[in-house]
Amino acid sequence: MIKQQRWKKVEYTKRQINDAGDIIRKEDATAEEVSDAITVIDNWRASHAFPLHVMYIHLRRMAQSCPNALVVERLKRLDSIIGKLKRESGMDLWRMQDLGGCRVIVPTITDVYRFIEKYQKSSIRHEYKRTYDYIKNPKKSGYRSVHLVYKYHSDKSEDYNQNMLIELQFRTHLQHIWATALETMGLFTKQALKAGQGDAHIKRFFVLVSSLFAMREECPVIPGTLADEKEIVSEIEQINDQYHVLETLNAIRIALNHEEDVKIDRKGYYLLILNYNTHRLRIRTYQPSQFEQANIDYTQIEKNRHASGIDAVLVRATSFSELKSAYPNYFADIGEFYDMVTEYLK
Repeated sequence: MIKQQRWKKVEYTKRQINDAGDIIRKEDATAEEVSDAITVIDNWRASHAFPLHVMYIHLRRMAQSCPNALVVERLKRLDSIIGKLKRESGMDLWRMQDLGGCRVIVPTITDVYRFIEKYQKSSIRHEYKRTYDYIKNPKKSGYRSVHLVYKYHSDKSEDYNQNMLIELQFRTHLQHIWATALETMGLFTKQALKAGQGDAHIKRFFVLVSSLFAMREECPVIPGTLADEKEIVSEIEQINDQYHVLETLNAIRIALNHEEDVKIDRKGYYLLILNYNTHRLRIRTYQPSQFEQANIDYTQIEKNRHASGIDAVLVRATSFSELKSAYPNYFADIGEFYDMVTEYLK
């Protein structure tokens, strides 16, 4: 007998889901109200796992003909969902587009647009919603990537035809190491740098480096910076001399530490648990049929993350090496970013 995955289904109405998001924003919400709201949010998030999986498998098949393409999937962290709801007061939880996300990492800019075109011309039934091209129009934060948003659709079953939005991210390796270095810095300094919060000098440092990388890829630089390598490098040097950003990054460049008895070479789900006080990473692995248990464990850890000083993410990849390449921020493998910036300063 073949064990089949037990996929979560939506247990709440559109109104209940949006109400849960509104409760999270309330400053005077009771602990019981917040707990009930998180239960609803977690179910809505977990219900995206099957639509996400369908798109992930399709992208994996396509990647077989694209050398050096890397594809992974992830459900959005609960903390990130809550943060987004609080930052964006007009955001309905029902229409949040990145609860489920697939990331495709390829070597070059040409590969990004070639893969996107190939996907859009492939046999998909999902409803295309919108494209955000942050390569041609980079964010002020320095973030560069292309996002495609699709609403899942199935002709065979209506179970998941409920506004399940999935975000597909396409980025180059250079864009990827920038984004993960930023997230690593945010994790260890406990600042929401990805959300545009935190120390101004750290944010400016990453904006400048992103412009350097954009020039390297012959793409538009970040708004608020000059397309002049010498000027950019000079400003990076000034910031680094005063605030020692590179030294901080180098200090949190830690070696992977995982439990010896954990098998990390099988296909399935990986729960990465990073303690940023002890700089220790634990890895739990689950077979594809154990998704329900993986999500239960993920939710439990997230509920206690602030008290225990940890961060966690539940992802799927076909191998451990692929996982480490796609989520280097959870392994603090930011050496390539550090070396590249250091080389510019030399």
